[in-house]
Amino acid sequence: MAADADALLATMVAPSRPVPIERAVALVRERYGFEPHAVTRLTGERDENFRLAGVRGAEYVLKIANPAENPAESAFQTEALLYLEKHAPALPCPRVVPGRDGGTHVRFAEAGRERTARLLSYLPGRLLGSATRSARQRAACGRLGGQLALALRGFEHPAALRPIVWDVRHTGHMRRLLDELPELPCRPAARALLERLTPPIDSQLPLVRHQIVHNDLNPLNIVVDPANETRVTGVIDFGDMTRTALIADVAVCAAELIPPDCADPGTARAAVLDVAMAYHEQVPLGSGERSLLGTLVAARLLMTVVIHEWHVQRNPASGHFQPLAAELIRARLAIAEEMLLEEMRL
Repeated sequence: MAADADALLATMVAPSRPVPIERAVALVRERYGFEPHAVTRLTGERDENFRLAGVRGAEYVLKIANPAENPAESAFQTEALLYLEKHAPALPCPRVVPGRDGGTHVRFAEAGRERTARLLSYLPGRLLGSATRSARQRAACGRLGGQLALALRGFEHPAALRPIVWDVRHTGHMRRLLDELPELPCRPAARALLERLTPPIDSQLPLVRHQIVHNDLNPLNIVVDPANETRVTGVIDFGDMTRTALIADVAVCAAELIPPDCADPGTARAAVLDVAMAYHEQVPLGSGERSLLGTLVAARLLMTVVIHEWHVQRNPASGHFQPLAAELIRARLAIAEEMLLEEMRL
């Protein structure tokens, strides 16, 4: 288990190596053939991200992978976007922008380390995280999640099998992270919940269908129309994409779209069903999958708390994660406990 956990956490614990904005601008000028302006640094869990304005109002995102990341992982994301552009062009996903040599990514040296960079189109709109939440909005997210899963059904890639700590298949590895968080609020409750979650996930998840899925449809990766926040206009950040259980993708989206101020398990359950029923309309879920939904929602809620706080402690300089309030941690764990006991009927 320890070796497996090390593989899962390798990129997360790799020291951040910020790329100066001037270097990013020069890279785009040299390798993509235009002079960007109004450059803004964006946050990211593993990548360095820059929003760039180009000529005639075009906007882009330059993504520079952590030097600890295998280039095959960037290629996996790029090829998925190219596959979606070809097979599901109506889906609102970023487009890959080729370099001057026609390639889909560039390799360059920075501070003595080889790194991989990619340029994508920027999707305008408002991140769902700053939008007003609603049942219609959650249903729109669930429908788009289902459509995205359908579009990815025929896509395969060797890097899809890489270990990702955010895959609920690896919920059991939260034991190690909890051991490193002695000051976590409600730590005994988190550990007790983990011990109840792990056996059904380990025994039942391998029995349901698996495929490559986005695996991270959260409020920072979903774009909505500012004029109509119930309308989803984009899905971004395919960095946690992996081959896992399809129902895990449903559970991740449903768990992440529980309103941030929600402390009532009944309200949370209704929010989960808003997402899951709309996803189910696009990709009908089998009885075995549906029976796991509550358990996997609970697992995602637990993982969000534990990984988030572990990341804050281990990588305080990254700025991507801010410490969670004790009340929020308590409320999420309480909702997770109730979800584990629930049988979701779609």
